[in-house]
Amino acid sequence: MSAKLLRQKYMRKFARMDKYPMRVAVLIVLAYVAQILGAVGAGAYLLALDYSWVTSILAFALMVFIGTRFRGLNNIIHECSHATFTIDRSQNTLIGKICAALVFSSFSDYRDEHLTHHAHLGDYDHDQDLQGIQDLKLHEALSWRVILRHLVTPFIGGHLPYYLNVNFSARDGRLSLLLKRLLLTAIAVSVLLFPATTLLFVVVPFTLFYSTLNYWADCLDHAGIVSSDDGLDASRNILAPHPIRYLFFPRNDCFHLVHHLFPHVPARHLETSHRVLEMDEIYSARPNAVHAKRRRAGWTAPGSVAAE
Repeated sequence: MSAKLLRQKYMRKFARMDKYPMRVAVLIVLAYVAQILGAVGAGAYLLALDYSWVTSILAFALMVFIGTRFRGLNNIIHECSHATFTIDRSQNTLIGKICAALVFSSFSDYRDEHLTHHAHLGDYDHDQDLQGIQDLKLHEALSWRVILRHLVTPFIGGHLPYYLNVNFSARDGRLSLLLKRLLLTAIAVSVLLFPATTLLFVVVPFTLFYSTLNYWADCLDHAGIVSSDDGLDASRNILAPHPIRYLFFPRNDCFHLVHHLFPHVPARHLETSHRVLEMDEIYSARPNAVHAKRRRAGWTAPGSVAAE
């Protein structure tokens, strides 16, 4: 299989890539929290202004932005589940549990389910990640009808039973459960004191935009190809321009094929690894790996990188 050949060829080359020291990892988490709080504050300011179409557009943009920042925290949970975010495994677990509490999830449950996704990609009997969303039919071959269905599903709330999973179990420990309860209490009090701000810039971004982005990301990552027998053909890279990556694919989430091939590679090095793999004939020939323009240029072109 092509995926196995690539792993054998590049595993040692991609081994022991550096991870964040704990202090940097904490600052990254705090930066996402600060972006959320800052955007909520900006939303409160907009609501205090006279209503206009400009303030409406800005408010909507803030709601989407906050949803993307929740997704950034979710992607840190993902990195921690692979122990690739920070240096020590126990530190990854600690940060993962904190971030999971911030989005009302369970790090332990997520880690256990997600590792089956890597071990049994596309196998609904064992891939617990995809097993939970089997009814959304990510395995169905892509057609205009299927693509339209994936686009429309969030607008009618069809994804919510699968992606709006609030977890108040104590599996991550009592402190994690306490943090979740404190956050929920703070949100409830904020709804009473600042109903419009809290509903528009906390509740709606979390329940609607964050869940929608997670669903669409799964579609972009795997829809129509997840049933492939070769791991090289079962995931996609989405090589969008950097501003789009920052907003909608935080933490290099756009290099999903690279991640599935080499899950031990820290997210900060996924783009670098992709650029190395671009020079490989097997990898660069895949439409789910590189842009069509890159493939036409030829895999042996010196210094070639993914088109932006």
